[in-house]
Amino acid sequence: MLSADPAFQPDLGLSHGEQIGTLQALYTPGHAADHLCFARADGIVFTGDHVMGWNSSVVSPPPRGNMAAYIESLKLLLDHGGQLYLPGHGPSLPQPTEMVRDLIQHRLAREAAIIGALKMRPLKAEEIVQALYNKTDPVLKRAAERNVTAHLVKLVSEGRAVEEGDMWRAI
Repeated sequence: MLSADPAFQPDLGLSHGEQIGTLQALYTPGHAADHLCFARADGIVFTGDHVMGWNSSVVSPPPRGNMAAYIESLKLLLDHGGQLYLPGHGPSLPQPTEMVRDLIQHRLAREAAIIGALKMRPLKAEEIVQALYNKTDPVLKRAAERNVTAHLVKLVSEGRAVEEGDMWRAI
């Protein structure tokens, strides 16, 4: 498992599926390279920052975050199931399946909007944020730019976009 901080050495390394006490580790990279959720046998899943009760998670560009991995990790949670999610931020999420499906659809819709904007003309990441987000708070704008950049990196890895200096364009 990749760590978000290469200097960090955990006392106990966990891999996907390993048990620690009554909890099963679920390796859910995306928000962070080393993110884990923890599931109990009774259907309670501690989701940390992967699925929050108040908003979608920030996914920074690699190496810390990875949009493709984030979406796959959301799908992993769907496959795993769970009756109640207890996120690191926000309220608990009873019957979380619909929320996770909505998060996946939200990310895919955002990606479609990004590629649509790039098909019109090459753009900088901050120009995409201005076109697609209504954020005025500088902190939220920065988070939106990190998400957009993570989407752009994913699109490049899929051969759907290319980075040219500080500009991005659709292929």
